[in-house]
Amino acid sequence: MIKPWQAQLQQNMRGECLCNESLAPLTRWRVGGRAELLVRPMDDQDFDVLQQVLHDYDLPWCVLGGGSNVLIADAGIDGVVIQISHFDQIEPLAQQRLRVGGGCNLGRLVCYCNEQGYGGFESLAGIPGSVGGAVAVNAGALGQQIGERVVRAQLFDEQGVHYWSAGQFGFTYRSSRIGSQQLIVAVEFHYQPTDPQQLKEVAEAAIGHRRKSHAVGGANAGSVFKNPPGEQAWKLIDQCGLRGLRNGQAQISAHHTNFIVNQGGATAEEIHRLIRQTQQLVAKQTGIQLETEVRMLGNFGEQA
Repeated sequence: MIKPWQAQLQQNMRGECLCNESLAPLTRWRVGGRAELLVRPMDDQDFDVLQQVLHDYDLPWCVLGGGSNVLIADAGIDGVVIQISHFDQIEPLAQQRLRVGGGCNLGRLVCYCNEQGYGGFESLAGIPGSVGGAVAVNAGALGQQIGERVVRAQLFDEQGVHYWSAGQFGFTYRSSRIGSQQLIVAVEFHYQPTDPQQLKEVAEAAIGHRRKSHAVGGANAGSVFKNPPGEQAWKLIDQCGLRGLRNGQAQISAHHTNFIVNQGGATAEEIHRLIRQTQQLVAKQTGIQLETEVRMLGNFGEQA
């Protein structure tokens, strides 16, 4: 039965409003339950409608980007799950700047910039996910971090749609001040004019590196843990003898130990338990507490 708040959003939003929608196909691990309501806004007016309904009904909500760094509980997610795949435009601006929709695929942005000679993104080639998600976690590779290129961003939260400057993000290694109740609608970047051929060569090298080191086989969400200061998460996991460790159909990759692979039919709870077990064993043997790079959405038995 459709709830009043679901009906209100379906009647007043131009974008999709999908009840009881399966989220597993939208994640790279291919696990997780259903969203009570999955919405994909079409424009700023949809965000106005969404903000009002979220406020009036005091609804929980969360953001789902490209599904590359997220683990969704088997029980699903109550309230509203927001995906901004319609906000995927790339718009050149003056003064060596670009405005990019938060739902734009990061790989598409990198290819566009390489073609146009817009330097500063080339080493991010091959990183999965959306631009909004990449900025929220300050994605990076080979010494390049996307937060270094941010000028300002358009956000959606309980205040509605508004702007943050780059300084407000407080970018650090694989993190920013963006919270679970904030969504990046669009980002303004600055770039460095560079020879397109040079950018393409760097991007090809970055993709080659990722293919070689990340060829783990099976569904995975990329790196599970952040690198602790002065350490590498994969080395710590390997030194603790956890390479190939399984929980049900979830397994620490034998090729790259900072990856957990769905070997086919794994549940979110199996992956979650393996994450928690890895943290406990590494902490016991090394005294180092691994922090997850992966976001947990929904209710799990315990927090990883």
